Amino acid sequence: MMDELKILQDAWGEAAAPSTTARAQARMALLERAAGRRHARRRLRPPGIGIRLVAVGAMAAAIAAGVTVVRTTGGTDGTGRPRSVLPGIPAGPVANAAEALDRAAAAADARPFTPPRPGQWVYRELRVRTSVHASGGVTEGPYTTYTQRHWERADGKKSAEIQEGRLKVFDETGRTIPPEGYYVLAALPTDPAALLRWVDAENGEKPGSKGEPRNAFETLSVILRENLLPPRTEAAIFRAMKRIPGVTLVDHAADAAGRPAIALGVTAEGWLHEEVMLDPKSYTYLGERAISIKGHTLRGVGSDLDKVAGYVKKGVLQHLTVRTVVAVVDRPGQRD
Repeated sequence: MMDELKILQDAWGEAAAPSTTARAQARMALLERAAGRRHARRRLRPPGIGIRLVAVGAMAAAIAAGVTVVRTTGGTDGTGRPRSVLPGIPAGPVANAAEALDRAAAAADARPFTPPRPGQWVYRELRVRTSVHASGGVTEGPYTTYTQRHWERADGKKSAEIQEGRLKVFDETGRTIPPEGYYVLAALPTDPAALLRWVDAENGEKPGSKGEPRNAFETLSVILRENLLPPRTEAAIFRAMKRIPGVTLVDHAADAAGRPAIALGVTAEGWLHEEVMLDPKSYTYLGERAISIKGHTLRGVGSDLDKVAGYVKKGVLQHLTVRTVVAVVDRPGQRD
């Protein structure tokens, strides 16, 4: 049995960002993945491996599946019973995904919050563990780790990133799926059923049809990861996730960058569990991962569909992204 904590700690060592070629190849793979939808998502998103071998974004080293169980308590009171960390939210471990998402929604509703002003910016920092290769399911190394920094003006009309060592500001004239910008997202439906209908429409589903559960979960996950959200919107996302068929709780702790987490998600293609990670005490968003829940033979794409490209064992982590910072700043390039 491999030592998961040691592997995850090693994962965050400094390394150079992917090459320009690797980034270009990853973007092409992302557009292929989005084929058939009305628009392609603009930025890095979870690598669902929905087109067989192609997967972009964060990929991580193989890990063993068994780890320590998360206890979502603040210790015990004078009688030895679990002490609640958040007022109004039960103490003790969660029993299933529905209970975890209920607690996350209640915690979001109760969280103090000051919205950004229209001219302010939301700064987001992600710590990503990737394969050195531009695409492919993870069977073994080599791997690299890098930090992605992004600024989005609260009105969604401008964004900024560091490219080739320089800060570049962009005008956001096109529409993205899902949309970005604090005030755009603050206007989303807060009724969970209405929010899911909106998600299905964003993903190109026909009105009245039941959308693919995995697509709905991914879209909501991307919104959580990429943005600073008003509490009622974040709560609505958790309540909408609760309504998605097949969302399950991982009955072990996940640990990313030294932080314990609750992991819950959906199964893709019968072998991959794509997960959102939440803090076990505050229920705030931490990051995401995708881990194989059974052995799987990887195959190529297109004309290489019948070609065996490798074998992934059960318990291999395919994707690990940790959001290390989300903050309101006064200008692009500012980090705190």
